[in-house]
Amino acid sequence: NLVSLTNLDLGGCIKLVELPDLSKATKLKRLNLKGCENLCQLHPSILSIQTLEGLYLDGCKKLKSVKGNIYLKSLKTLRVRMCSRLEEFSVSSEKLTASCFSLLRIKSLPNEFCCSIYLRYLFLFQCRELIELPHNIKTLSRLVTLDVRGCCSLRSIPELPPSIEVLLANDCTSLERIFSLKAVFSLNRRQISFENCVKLEEQSLNDIGEDAHLTILKNVLFFLTGQYQMINYYDYRRMDGRICYPGYKVPEWFVCQTTEASITIELDQPYYHLLGFIFCCVVSQNIPPPYFNKLGTLNIRCEYGHVGDDVKHTFLITRLNFVPERRRNSEDHVFIWTYQFPEEDMFREIEMCDDDDSTSNQKMSFRFSVDRPEYEKRVEERKKQVFIKGCGVLPIYASTVVDVIQKLELESKLQLNPHRHNSITRQSIDALKSKMIRKIKGKSHRLLKK
Repeated sequence: NLVSLTNLDLGGCIKLVELPDLSKATKLKRLNLKGCENLCQLHPSILSIQTLEGLYLDGCKKLKSVKGNIYLKSLKTLRVRMCSRLEEFSVSSEKLTASCFSLLRIKSLPNEFCCSIYLRYLFLFQCRELIELPHNIKTLSRLVTLDVRGCCSLRSIPELPPSIEVLLANDCTSLERIFSLKAVFSLNRRQISFENCVKLEEQSLNDIGEDAHLTILKNVLFFLTGQYQMINYYDYRRMDGRICYPGYKVPEWFVCQTTEASITIELDQPYYHLLGFIFCCVVSQNIPPPYFNKLGTLNIRCEYGHVGDDVKHTFLITRLNFVPERRRNSEDHVFIWTYQFPEEDMFREIEMCDDDDSTSNQKMSFRFSVDRPEYEKRVEERKKQVFIKGCGVLPIYASTVVDVIQKLELESKLQLNPHRHNSITRQSIDALKSKMIRKIKGKSHRLLKK
């Protein structure tokens, strides 16, 4: 008779086999059963508690069923990871905002799961037998993150809602088709990864490459409107867009591109119009283990300089989830990301080299390489190892941003996400457009200075 109990923490009780009837715990809000390795079943009363807000079942290795017949009114967080014997799953709650699963034996999620209209984060990490996602997942209008990494049996990704910001499908080795990114237009996408999805059809790959342009430019808009300041620092430190997918060529929308590891471009507008760059590299999968750190992370080094100037500068780009053990079953990958100003050494170097206020016509050279963790390795020896099979560099100017905004306005596609407190607003877009027009007409040496 636990009528006043609100929090029950049994995490790590490895000898716990069963739970009592908790139907009288009418105020229970949080139940933690993480690491209860010998728990064989949940008492039916648990999935009937209408005050329950958080249920944590990670590591319940002997649990075979999590199935409730009652629609829960308060459940917001549900974690069911590393439950290797779980065969039945059915839980529904309209208040659910975050769900994290690692269900090795579950082949599909019930369609009722999509009744969780407040769901924002759905993690289906390493659900190895998951074949399909609910077809009505597009009705989750607040969903911003879908993580299906390691779902090696997943064959397709159905249409997702325009609210999606992050889509991670690394190591979905059976994935053949995804919904048309072009058909479902969205300014919300900012991070897309299909690493090691080696069975993706040509149409899907082309679709990803074409949509990458808009996804990256959306990140630029997000950054320039100041919304990046409201994002968790450790998740999006620079609000830089990152896109990765299997491929062997740089997308056509990179005007300046080559099939080598280095490229020289010309800046055809004044330096004070320049906002940053979009970079692309085609990375070989035949990379030896010494180039990866203990976490399987690969760094891409960019060495840049001005033509005629002997001084060279470098910066590192960290590429996550590129695991060396899986490289033999993979293909080459296309990696696209942004590098944005202001307050960067690159911008200051460009400013110093620009002698003409009206036009720049500067030439810059870029060389990309895969960096080794052993930093004492000689530069000459590193340059002999070429794992970059192509690269592209696209400057972003103030006029680029104005053109994008005007095009979206003309096509009535300036759709914003009303459910995000940190979304781009109509007001911020209008203010950004006006600011960029002033930069084009005038000479401001710091594009984001108010």
